[in-house]
This record gives sequence, C-alpha cells and structure tokens, in this order.
Amino acid sequence: MLLVTWAAALLFTALADTAPPAPPAPPPAAPAAADAATTAPVKDERALVLLRKMSDRLQRAKSFTFRARTTREVLVDNRVQATVFNDVRVAVQRPDKAALTRTGDLPEFRFAYDGKEMTAYAPANGHWATSAAPSTIDAMLFAAYEQANVSFPADEVVVADPFAAMTKGLTNIFLVGQTTIAGHKSDHVVLANPNLELQLWLDVKTALPVEEAIVYLDDPRKPRFYIEYLDWRLDPKLPVSTFALPKPPGATVVDFRAVTSMVQ
Repeated sequence: MLLVTWAAALLFTALADTAPPAPPAPPPAAPAAADAATTAPVKDERALVLLRKMSDRLQRAKSFTFRARTTREVLVDNRVQATVFNDVRVAVQRPDKAALTRTGDLPEFRFAYDGKEMTAYAPANGHWATSAAPSTIDAMLFAAYEQANVSFPADEVVVADPFAAMTKGLTNIFLVGQTTIAGHKSDHVVLANPNLELQLWLDVKTALPVEEAIVYLDDPRKPRFYIEYLDWRLDPKLPVSTFALPKPPGATVVDFRAVTSMVQ
C-alpha cells in the first residue's frame, strides 16, 4: 500500500479519540527527578516559529508545484524491508485542486482531483478509475486514502494548514541547528507525536522544505520515508488540464477501490 502519511495518521488518531475509554490504570509511581527531566516534553519556541513561517508561506500561495525524490521502506514477502526510490511531481491549487504523478521503482501512478472528482490511472496495467470527491483538498486526502489507499507524499505540506496538521498531538519539537544541503542553508527541525517522528530541513531564505524524514513509530518495523524537495514554484498559473485525467485510449475502467491494488 502507499505510505501512510502524516494526515492519514491524524485520521487514525481522530478515530481513536472516539473509541470508548479504557479502564483507568493504577497511578504510576512518582519518577525520580532526573527521569522526569529526561522524559519531559520539549517545545522549542524557535522551532515552532520556523514551522509557522513555512506554513504561512505555503498558505499564502494560491497554487504551488514541486518535484521530489522519495525513498521508502516497504515490506517484501512479509519478512524483510526493501528500499524503493521514486520521483514525484505534485501540483496544488487551493482550495480544491491537486495532482500527482509518480515514477520510479514502484509502478507509475497518476492522480488528479478537480474539486468534484478524483481520478487515478495506473499505466502498467491500464487501470483507470474515477470517483466523486469532497470539495476541499483536506477532505479529498482522507477520502482517497479511505477508498483506495491513495496518499500524497508530503501531504502534510499539501493540506490547508500545515502548521495545525503537524502540531496536532505534538509531544516534542526542537531546533537541532543549521546545516547546508545541496547548496541550501537550512534550519533542521525535529518534531514528534506518539505515532511519528518528523525531521524537516527548512531553507533559510525561502522557509520551504529542502528535505524531510519520517519514522513511523506505530509500526513494529519502524519504516522510514525520505523526501528531497526540488523545484518549488509558488503561485504559478496552472492550466485546467493540470487537474484533469481523461480516460486514455485502451484503458480499462475499474472500481476506484481497485485501481491501486497493483501499484502499491
């Protein structure tokens, strides 16, 4: 299946919040002062300011595109994890349009959302499907994942309010320091909630992500996912065709829930 990203994890958290409460556990013994200091949450205000700056920059953009290289660990034959590499292209036009193209180790996959429908196409097997969609990008992300296990790489920067998405359930956030990656002087920020650890390298000049690393703590194998962001473009004029994915000649129409079964 496609990587369960930050927004999907938030969905699971929201569902868990509606479950009946577990019986109260006996109160734990009071920890030693040193242990308490070690485990106390860290909320570094400098890191929060940088995260807010990135979020504000993306929220102000009415549209944006980026290209990225992704590295993902996937389970092979239910025994070992293999690393796969892919190139992705993402286009967003707020509040109700998004598109994704993926090529590389995993089979090619295309997805488009125009505010009314979401459409997916897998060229390798010629499967094409479309389905009614909610009226906002945020709602579409959840619907696509629930219906067909489709998730956007880096959907935490695609949502309407990246800061709110990344800080929901936040337990720790701190600024590691500054470094230079591919010629970009960057602030290195680490944040976590009970399900994920997320690292962001934010361009000092633009505030936009340069690289990202995620560890999924709620999976016993703790798989990792990396993104190298390339070619950020803010407020480009995007043609309507960017968010359209008409049925290609010879493609087979399948149920939307089945379109990703051979490309995960």
